[in-house]
Amino acid sequence: MKKVLFATTALIATAGVASADVSVGGYGFLGVNFDGSANTTTISHATRLTFSGSVETDSGISFTASSRITISGNNDNGQLGHNKITMSSGGLNLAVGATHGAMKTTARIATFHGFNDGGLYYTAGGSGIDNNISTHNDSGNNILISYSAGDFKVAASADVAGTTQEIAASYTFNSFTIAAGVDSSAGTRWMLGAKYNGGNWNAGLGTNSNSDIVLTAGYDISDATSIGFGVDAASGSTINAVGLQVKHDLGGANLIGAVGQVGGNNTVASLGVMFSF
Repeated sequence: MKKVLFATTALIATAGVASADVSVGGYGFLGVNFDGSANTTTISHATRLTFSGSVETDSGISFTASSRITISGNNDNGQLGHNKITMSSGGLNLAVGATHGAMKTTARIATFHGFNDGGLYYTAGGSGIDNNISTHNDSGNNILISYSAGDFKVAASADVAGTTQEIAASYTFNSFTIAAGVDSSAGTRWMLGAKYNGGNWNAGLGTNSNSDIVLTAGYDISDATSIGFGVDAASGSTINAVGLQVKHDLGGANLIGAVGQVGGNNTVASLGVMFSF
């Protein structure tokens, strides 16, 4: 009787989502990190699961809901978070919830190095994630709307409380992309970015209202191996972060090694494996 009840319940539950696309994905990583400031080497591992479901209306409008859970180390208390709802039609997109906002999604130049989802160090202007320039990030609750038409993109965002608004735009021509963004805060914070995609190599240059300078470069040595470089310099030539990463595709997983300096003189390094599923 229980089996019949469970089967009937499952049929009723799935009948309403017959046209929906539901997926579960994520990643896992395992490796070692070295921190020169403490002269310690630690083992790092984590799993992230991402849940998403999408539907498309008869008129062609797509709706997607997503959330994720991250379990690091030996913790068993991971919780669902980073909830986001998106709606798209043609070149128009609307996202509400955990979004990066207009400036970060359009005008940021950044590198994220390390097998641990790029968490060893990052070069993105000042604090590393531009929180000193943009308050909109993927752990916040924001509204982001963007429109793309060919090589041109424009975006606007605001936190749900309506405290800060942002607007940004980018344009791509002959493999070059230039972008700019500003917000509504006192003193008007801004970002400028330019990048070039040369096929097997790329380069980027960014700056912001704090006078940070970010330079990035990448090169594909072969179909399986690539190198990446990034430097983040603050006003007055202080180096926030600088480093080099090498990534090799093992066929189903990536072996990633990175070394750099953060905070001016702290050497950090890591070696590990990351895979997606």
